[in-house]
Amino acid sequence: MSDPHQLPLTLADSPSGTGSELEATTGEEEMHGTETGAEGDHRPVRSFQASAGIQGRQFAEQCDTLLGHMGFDLDGRRVLAEVGVEIDQQATSPNGRVVWFEYKGSVQGNRPGLRRTDTLKKAIANGALLRAVEAPAPYVVITSHLPEAGSGAAMLRAALDLGYLTDVICLYDPSATARLRRW
Repeated sequence: MSDPHQLPLTLADSPSGTGSELEATTGEEEMHGTETGAEGDHRPVRSFQASAGIQGRQFAEQCDTLLGHMGFDLDGRRVLAEVGVEIDQQATSPNGRVVWFEYKGSVQGNRPGLRRTDTLKKAIANGALLRAVEAPAPYVVITSHLPEAGSGAAMLRAALDLGYLTDVICLYDPSATARLRRW
């Protein structure tokens, strides 16, 4: 796909009647056709996975921008093969401290960010695994949405209390992002 901000879509019928022009330009294999409206018109169907991937990249760009504005030097992704964890961003703070960041966010859906318990569990599992690394850096999760109550909030509290996560920062909360200055 040439434009990473354009959601992939496909049409069953194109002006030529083949439907191939749009599919050829997106190059996406995960498309699922069209929906047919009451008048027989064809509307493109957006792939949930492709849309989620685009939102994830956009959220990561927002996180990187925030960290850059706060004076962090961005070192990029880091794979810690000895524990099977990939860090979204290793960054060096203005004070010279290395911090590992995990990005969990989106702007759409019923349960964005850490409101999805499976997403929260993955962040917690990564944090637990990182404790097996000799001299691990602080592991900070930046999210678009925090769990509000229930099992998600309980899991998050426990993970913070156990030290699996150093901090969890909501990108859209200025009082939370101000905590990034402590490194």
